[in-house]
This record gives sequence, C-alpha cells and structure tokens, in this order.
Amino acid sequence: MNRSTLKRLEAYAVVAALVSILGPMPVNGDPLAKLEVPTGQALFHEYCSQCHGADGIGDGPMAKVLKTPPADLTTIKQRAQGAFPATRIVEIIRYGGSLPGHGAEGMPVWGKVFSEERGGGKFAAAYSRKAVIELKRYLESIQKP
Repeated sequence: MNRSTLKRLEAYAVVAALVSILGPMPVNGDPLAKLEVPTGQALFHEYCSQCHGADGIGDGPMAKVLKTPPADLTTIKQRAQGAFPATRIVEIIRYGGSLPGHGAEGMPVWGKVFSEERGGGKFAAAYSRKAVIELKRYLESIQKP
C-alpha cells in the first residue's frame, strides 16, 4: 500500500471515529444545531423558581432565606423603561451578574452550572449557551405590559 492510500485510510478512520462519537453531521454541517435543550419555561421551573417563584414574581420557597428578596422577573421590561434588556439578562443568567442580594457568592453562575452538568467540553458549552438563551426568551415572554 502506498503512502497516499495509507494517509487517506487514516483520515477515513478518524472521520468514522468522530461520527461514531458525535453522531452524523446535520445537513447544514453544524453538529450543534441538533442539540436539544429544554424550553425556557422548563429550565426556569427547574432552576429558578425556588427563589423567583413559579410565576417569576420573587416569592419562591427559598426567597425568605436570602439577604435581599429576589427580583420580580415579570417587571424587568418596566424597570428598564419599556425595553427588555436582553443582553444584560443573558449576562446575569450566564455569569451570575453582580447581585448582592444572593449573598457573597452571588446568583448561581448558570452558564457554568449548565456546562458542568453536561460534563464540560464543546457540546456542554453549546448546551449552556442554548439554555441561557431559552431562559432569556422565557423571561421576555412573562413580562407584564
């Protein structure tokens, strides 16, 4: 077998190994596009409602033990003079923001939590980004007029 054929076979073996680990590539070429993430509402109820309450108004069962009561998340848009601050909300969810009411550690760094729960790495990071966006979309959908 010549060197060129051997290199081609090695390349095919690498691709076959990646496909077996990652699954087939979607038509658009992005293996992350098919990554399934729960809805923002499901994520909110699992991760946020303990403090912010089932309806997001800040009356969750853990609210009483926090130094400062959790924010009413249904009034984010009102508090921002009528424009939902999407970038800031994503930053707070992903990086914890600067929220002294959550104690010395601040609000959980959900971006990191979501990634670590999926074992870290590229796909976990992608899951985390999508989960944060889903949460942001849900929060935007529950805003009071």
